[in-house]
Amino acid sequence: MLKYKIFVLMTVIITNFSYSQVCNGDSNNDSIVNVLDIITTVSHILENITLNGDSFNNTDVNNDNNINILDVISITNLILDGVTDCVEPDIGLDLSLDWLTQDDLSYFDYESLDATLSQLQNFSSLHGIIILHEGKIVGEQYSNQGGVDITFNIWSVTKSYISTLIGQTIDQGYLPNPNTTLNNIFSNDYGQDYLNNITLNNVLTMTTGYYDSFVYPYWVQQSTENLVNMPYLYPNYFFYNNSACHLTSHLLYESTGLTPIEFAQENLFPYLGIENPFWLSGYNGINDGSASLYLTLREMIKLGQLYLQDGYSGNEQILSSNYIQDATTFQIDTGGFGYGYLWWLANDINAYLAIGFGGQIIAVFPDLDLVIGTNSYTFSSQDYQNDLYYYVLYVIPSFFN
Repeated sequence: MLKYKIFVLMTVIITNFSYSQVCNGDSNNDSIVNVLDIITTVSHILENITLNGDSFNNTDVNNDNNINILDVISITNLILDGVTDCVEPDIGLDLSLDWLTQDDLSYFDYESLDATLSQLQNFSSLHGIIILHEGKIVGEQYSNQGGVDITFNIWSVTKSYISTLIGQTIDQGYLPNPNTTLNNIFSNDYGQDYLNNITLNNVLTMTTGYYDSFVYPYWVQQSTENLVNMPYLYPNYFFYNNSACHLTSHLLYESTGLTPIEFAQENLFPYLGIENPFWLSGYNGINDGSASLYLTLREMIKLGQLYLQDGYSGNEQILSSNYIQDATTFQIDTGGFGYGYLWWLANDINAYLAIGFGGQIIAVFPDLDLVIGTNSYTFSSQDYQNDLYYYVLYVIPSFFN
C-alpha cells in the first residue's frame, strides 16, 4: 500500500496535476487539441506514461473511466472536426467570502416569493431558509430558535460533504477509480472475501450489501475491521445504511493518512469560508462519514453553490467536473428519488439534493442557477418534511422560471 501511494504521488507530480482547465481531448494540458494529444494518449495506453487528474479526464473523452482506442478515435475526430481550442472555464464566486445580497429583486416575482416565505414562517419546525439565485441571497429568514450564526448538526447532509472529499481524493490520485474493489484499497482484507466484490462505487451509492449493524452514534466508534465484518446480505441493491456509508471516512483515512476534517481543512473548508467546525469523531480520530458535521445554514449551502459552479471557488477548481457529473447523475433507483454519489436526485425535474434527518436540505437547480437551503428541528414530523420538500422542489423554483 505504501508503494502504491508513493507511485500515485509521483505520477501526480509527473503529469503536473491541476484543475486549471477542462478540455476534451487535451491530453497534455496545453490548451490545444492536436496530434501531440494522440501521441500522449497512445503513450498512456502503452503504459509508457501515466495520466492523472485533468490529463486523464480530458483524455477520457467518452467518460467511461478508462483510456483506450475509443478515446484515440474520439480525439482524432475532434481534430478532424476542427474542435481544437479549449474554452476558458466559467469561474464562479469566491466561496471563501461572505454571501452578497441581491438588492434589485424586480427581475422576478419577489412579492409572491415573499408571501411564500411568510407562509413558511408558520412551519413551527422550520428554523431557517436561504435562497440563492445567480450566487446572491434573494431570500433568507430564521425563526423558532434558528439564526444566521446558529450552528447545527446537518445530519446526513454530511454525506454529500464526505462524497466531495472522496471526489477530491480521487481527483488527487489518493483513491483509485470508483469501480475499484475495497480489497485493493484497504491494506488488510480482515479475512473477508466479499471485499473482492464491494467497490468504492457501491459505498458511494448505498449498494454495498451490508446490513446496518450500528445505531447513531455507535458506528463512529467502530474499527475498520468491525465495519467490514457487518453481515453481507444483499449486494448491489440500494439500502440506506449509515454504518456502511461511514466506510467512506475510513477509506479516506486509509488512502491519505488524514482524518476527514484534517483533509477538509486543507482541501475544502478554506475554499468555502468554513473555519474549524465541530465534526464528531471516534475510532482513530476518524470523523463521522454519515452525519454529525455542525455548520451554520450559510456555511452548509456553500456546498450546493460549489457544485453549481462546476467545482470552482473563485479561480480555484477544487473538485473536478467529472466527479460532479458522476455524483449528481442517476446511479441507482431508491424507489422514490434517484441516487448519485451520496446525493439525492429528483425524478421529474433537474435538481439534486443533500438531505439530512428532520429537514436539513441543500437543493440545487442547475437550469435555474438556484440553490435553496433549509435548517429544521431535528425531530420534525414526516408530514412537515413532505410539505417542506414540496415547497423547496416545486413552489419556490417556480418564481425563477
